[in-house]
Amino acid sequence: MPGEETYELYIDAFTPESIPMARLAKYKSGFAGLLGHNEHVHFGRLNPGSLSVLARVDETARPKVARRVDELRLDGQVAQSARNAFKDLDDMLAEDNATGRVLRGKAALFEFPGRNRHVETKLGPVVQAGSLDGEMIMIGARDASINVHIKAGEQIHHCVTSKTIARRLAPHIFGPIRVLGTGTWARLESGGWILKRFEITDFQPLDETPLSMIFEGLRNRLAPPEGGRMNPIELMRQLREE
Repeated sequence: MPGEETYELYIDAFTPESIPMARLAKYKSGFAGLLGHNEHVHFGRLNPGSLSVLARVDETARPKVARRVDELRLDGQVAQSARNAFKDLDDMLAEDNATGRVLRGKAALFEFPGRNRHVETKLGPVVQAGSLDGEMIMIGARDASINVHIKAGEQIHHCVTSKTIARRLAPHIFGPIRVLGTGTWARLESGGWILKRFEITDFQPLDETPLSMIFEGLRNRLAPPEGGRMNPIELMRQLREE
């Protein structure tokens, strides 16, 4: 349609006739997540030959989508949702032994390594007692194992626990918490560690009091008596208690 712009997701391992419908739906969903602004992005068509998914962007959203894609292409300060969508698409391509690329009109913007990407060797697993701090954003189950998701910054840790612990955890949903238990870790060639599983055996709610208020309270409690000096021994005793 007049004023629209088109983006194309090209995948080399399939044709429109060979790709399973459910898999095609996942690629279309991932492509929509990559472009963002879902209310202005529409499915166009499947081009013949190798699989090519065409998306149409309304004229009103062209600058926003273009900026999002260009920032991702140039490794700029793009939204985390765009980075996650890129990774999800690349993971699917690797699973399907495929590579891909995104085009705007006839211009190639970037490629997905897919099957050609370097995969780091994982060493381990290493099982070790430890703790995780973050916000509990989900707790639920479909079987005997209760799933608990702990969000720490941009990372979400997927944990499991027992029904007994889950009942105690439930009132702390969406609150800061420290979970204690046993983690199963894998070490990458680069030296980083990946948490594969964490079994929660106990937890501690964390204080939500802002740091500024904590220091203000300490300052008030440790202030010397009016018209005098605090005894150094008394000061050390109070610091130990705090």
